[in-house]
Amino acid sequence: MRDTSSLFARKLKCWRADHGTHGRMTQQELAERLDVSVEAIGKYERSVSFIRGDLEHRLAERLNWSRSDITACREDWELRRQSAPRAQYRILDETLVQDLYDGSWADAVAVENNMSARQFQNLPRELAADDRVFGPIYTRYHDQWRGVMYRGEMVASWVVLLLFPEDEEKFRAGRLIEAELTMDSIRQPILPGTYFGYSTAVVVCPGHEAASPLLMSSFTAFLEDLARRDVLFHSIGTTAVSPGGNQLCRDLGMIRLGAHSVSAEYGVWELTGARIAQSVFARRSPLLSRRYQEAFGE
Repeated sequence: MRDTSSLFARKLKCWRADHGTHGRMTQQELAERLDVSVEAIGKYERSVSFIRGDLEHRLAERLNWSRSDITACREDWELRRQSAPRAQYRILDETLVQDLYDGSWADAVAVENNMSARQFQNLPRELAADDRVFGPIYTRYHDQWRGVMYRGEMVASWVVLLLFPEDEEKFRAGRLIEAELTMDSIRQPILPGTYFGYSTAVVVCPGHEAASPLLMSSFTAFLEDLARRDVLFHSIGTTAVSPGGNQLCRDLGMIRLGAHSVSAEYGVWELTGARIAQSVFARRSPLLSRRYQEAFGE
């Protein structure tokens, strides 16, 4: 499935989709440009192999890839080779929901909320992972979150809910109360445009840090799927409730807007569309880099 593809495979397929004399470039045309076989291109795009080190310069010279992109692809490939347990991590999708939860997204959501509650204990009611609040929301809008499974157990997840302008205003003022979110608070992006996304949780259970690359890949794929429909985020916000959460926000290039009204210890953070264009997600995806630069480039 696409979420488990190597970074090199995804970048190569995206590049081929955006180039060509009459639209999408064929594998044969790409093979000729790189002076490799069509079979080699097929293996690259299926994440079976990585381009030989002595040929990496062709990605820069003939495809105009940056050195940082090439290095990121190489590092991602090495991680895939070195982290044997990663092969056992899988993104929760319709097939796994069918296999593990008899097709019930409600049951999968309950597991996610229980996992989040264990990792973020003693939070005030306003920001707690309450299944009574988020169960119905995550179930209906299950395309706005993803979990990572390991041997049938959920060990990581991300959630980004699309909210209406009135809740974005509350967020910016540090007054967004997650416990007050309802089914009517969530938007389903039908029309092209820019939207506000709010992350209620990013969770990686201790001992399962190897799930992080897959978690990031699945979120990048989520952004790509929306971008193909001309749906972009002008802002993604979150409330960090732990030192680790604050560090993650910094690492992602988010801006701290202030403190949450519930507690001065909780930071309110924002990733603007302009920053998404320069983010780790854009570095992983030529599509995101191009679309967000076009829409929000400064």
